[in-house]
Amino acid sequence: MGVRESDAVAAPRVQTRTGRWWSTHPGLLRTLAVLALAWNAAYLTWRIGWSWHGVNPVLFGMLLLGELYGAWSLCTLTWYSWTDRRIQRPYPTPGRAVEVYVCTYDEPESVLEPTLLGCQRMTYPHVTYLLDDGRRPEMAELAARYGARYLTRPDNSHAKAGNINHALHRTDGDLVFILDADHVPLPDALDALVGYFDDTTVALVQTPHDFFNHDSAQHYEPGRHEQSVFYSAICPGKDRHNAAFWCGSAALLRRDALLDVGGVATETIAEDFHTTIKMHQRGWSTRYHEETLVQGLAPHDLSAYLLQRDRWARGNLAVFTTPQSPLRARELTLRQRLSYFISLAAYLAGPVRALMMIVLGLTLWTGALPMRAAWLQLIVLWAPTTLLNLVAGSALCKGYMRLRETFHFELTCAEIHLRALRCVVRPGRMRFKVTPKEGVDPGGLTALRQLRLVVVITALMLIGLFARAFHDLGWLPMPELPGVARVVVPMVAAVEVRRMVRSLVVHYRRHQVRALFRFPCTETAMVTGYGTTVGAGVVDLNPTGASLRLPRMVPAGTRITVGLTLPDAAGESHRIRLTAKVLSNFASGDGFRVGVRFTELAPRTRGILVEYCFLVTSIRRLRPEVAGRPPVRRRPVEVALLPRDLPVVTDLGVVAPG
Repeated sequence: MGVRESDAVAAPRVQTRTGRWWSTHPGLLRTLAVLALAWNAAYLTWRIGWSWHGVNPVLFGMLLLGELYGAWSLCTLTWYSWTDRRIQRPYPTPGRAVEVYVCTYDEPESVLEPTLLGCQRMTYPHVTYLLDDGRRPEMAELAARYGARYLTRPDNSHAKAGNINHALHRTDGDLVFILDADHVPLPDALDALVGYFDDTTVALVQTPHDFFNHDSAQHYEPGRHEQSVFYSAICPGKDRHNAAFWCGSAALLRRDALLDVGGVATETIAEDFHTTIKMHQRGWSTRYHEETLVQGLAPHDLSAYLLQRDRWARGNLAVFTTPQSPLRARELTLRQRLSYFISLAAYLAGPVRALMMIVLGLTLWTGALPMRAAWLQLIVLWAPTTLLNLVAGSALCKGYMRLRETFHFELTCAEIHLRALRCVVRPGRMRFKVTPKEGVDPGGLTALRQLRLVVVITALMLIGLFARAFHDLGWLPMPELPGVARVVVPMVAAVEVRRMVRSLVVHYRRHQVRALFRFPCTETAMVTGYGTTVGAGVVDLNPTGASLRLPRMVPAGTRITVGLTLPDAAGESHRIRLTAKVLSNFASGDGFRVGVRFTELAPRTRGILVEYCFLVTSIRRLRPEVAGRPPVRRRPVEVALLPRDLPVVTDLGVVAPG
């Protein structure tokens, strides 16, 4: 596979400052990781051999289990993060027959339109298919509008997996680029990936999942979210061990590899993960390309986030009950089996975190100890191990996830992942539930009711701290905490309670009342209305409305006209005029922030807005070196075009898209 030096890619990395420092000092990072693992080994040796005398055996076992899992996690993170390499794009071999599958069930047009537009703008020749399990005539019209072909089937058996399998037998391309309904590809997405398939053993190439709605339930800040450490630190490690797996979307697959394993796996609802194991069993290889080529829609609220994570956990853990279990699949290499097992064991993180909190709470209330230690042993063994685990774990994440963020999401998923553990032995009947793509996040008690386990543990530990303080003052009888535990246990409990309360407060305070994300914008506009024409700055924008910065207040309800000049993905500028209604205004600096909703958008105007919001803003953020170039003539993708008046043949009959 040829690689041109000019195609080396410096992937945009949204890291913390400390994380960037560790990334540029790999030798020190490895030294820290080895030191932490060595101290863990010494500590656990002491824990198993000498700390059990006179302690509660149940609490001893529970705490030791949590500590062993922590050491395991540090060891596996070290294995994945040991080296870091620069991404290189392979030469985009011309002449590949590429098909794009956009899978949909009930997503609205506002979600699908940007995806189909992005597919139309991809520069490598391809054919786009909209695979609609909702069998909606309006989706056939939308597909025709953007030069895509429309496919349906008579039933929804096996959900997304069945939808793809049906399409595989209706199309004939060599490569298939699979996208979820909300995943908008960048123009160069296929150019970056097709060259990998010069290697005839490659079955698939996975790319990172990144998201344009930076106010989602899983974002820390724009460009950095809960999955960032997986795609930026763990997946590159999996790629080194030929263990990268399909993550459902933003992946290019070889048709022959899919057919070789009987199509997409339907035995579990984790069709992507399960199918990749089958491919590895058959001797195919997989690759991971660490460059953001697709922008998706992250779960907008806690309910959607938990629904998605619950489906992932149940589906992936159910693989243990199949012949593809990493414990039984002997056709896999040792490194592949280990890598798959590590991925499945990651679902223990939340439950183990809850287990550790329960041990601490029981110790606080009952006075029973999970281990016995003197001050010297705590200072020499326990304290350094704890500190090294925190520092090394954070450093190995390379700035894509902070410690408090790790704790927050482990707590958030603790209850659903605990329930999902039953799928290891008894999956039961599992139904594929599509993650909602639109809605609002009320926060408040609605959020807390979805985190009952965390709320109960936090309440019991908080009350236990107060009870222990009252006991020390002689106001309340409680079992005594012997020796150093009288100081250490309440101190550690106070730290953990603070963390849990902070996590719950984040969910409680989170409110999102806008159904569609507003994209930050730096364009200028001319606003006409209320008896004047003035210049305005556009603060943020989406196809339904905008926030403007004006020098004067405009009363709510006023009808105005907004004139804008917006570039498209090729760099060409387009002037548009939008009629809008003022919804809100408030003083901001030396002017006013005015919120408006667009009315009566012409199809051309809406198309320009969609392209600017979902493509141009992503290109500017992810490809700043491209965004500044002069306009280029867009290459036509002739093989993807479908005449508007051509009937669309489906298993249900003939749909005339006009």
